[in-house]
Amino acid sequence: MPGQQASSKPRSPGQEPPQPLQQLLTRPDIWQLASGQRHPRSGISTGYRGLDALLAGHGWPHAASTELLVDKAGIGEMSLLLPTLAELTRQGRMVILINPPHIPYAPALVQAGVQLEKLLILHPRGQRDQLWAAEQSLQSGVCGALIQWQNRETPADKDLRRLQVAARDGDCLHFHFRPGSCAQTPSPAALRLQLKSDGEQLALHLFKQLSGRSGQRVHLARNPDLVRRDQPLH
Repeated sequence: MPGQQASSKPRSPGQEPPQPLQQLLTRPDIWQLASGQRHPRSGISTGYRGLDALLAGHGWPHAASTELLVDKAGIGEMSLLLPTLAELTRQGRMVILINPPHIPYAPALVQAGVQLEKLLILHPRGQRDQLWAAEQSLQSGVCGALIQWQNRETPADKDLRRLQVAARDGDCLHFHFRPGSCAQTPSPAALRLQLKSDGEQLALHLFKQLSGRSGQRVHLARNPDLVRRDQPLH
C-alpha cells in the first residue's frame, strides 16, 4: 500500500528491536571519530620542544585521553607531565591524581612550579569506584588535567571509551598510566606513549596518535628528584 513501509524480517524471540542511528550515537560508550575531528586539535604544549614537534597538535591532545605505558614506577615519568601541570595550576585549573603508586614528592612539585593548593589526590577503593571518580572528575568542567594509574584490574574497552568521552565533554586532559604490556591491546586513547629509563634520560616511543605519525622516538631529561625507586609498578 502507498505510504506503508515494507515489512521487515520477523525478529527472533528475545531479540531487541533495532535502535535508530541517532539513539545509538548518544551512547557514551561509542566513540565517534567524526565528532572529534569537528573540534580543532590544538594541543597543550608538553613543555618539551622535541616532543611537541612530533605531536600532531604540537602538544598533548586537547580534551582527550593519553596513555602512558610504563613498566616501572619511579623512572622519572612525572617529569614528563610537570611542565603542563605547572602551567595548568598557575592558570587556576585543578589537577587530580587518582591512585598514584607513591605520595608525590611535594618539594619537587613546588620547584617545578606546581601550585599545590590546586592539586587533589584521590584513593577510591576498587576498580568500579576508581572509574566512577575518574569519569565524574573528567566531565566536571573544573578539572584541567586528571592523571590516573591502572590498578591490577584491566579496565574494559567500554570503560576506556567512557573516559575518553568524559575528557572530551569536560574539556580536560586525561593521562592514564598503564603497564607496558597493554601496548599490544587496542585502545581508544588519542595518544599512546611508551616510557622507559635510559641512563639519565627518559626514552619515549610514540606508539600511536590520531591524525598524526607514530613510531618516532625521543629522549628527554628527567628530574632526579622524582626518580625514587626501581621496582615493578604492577
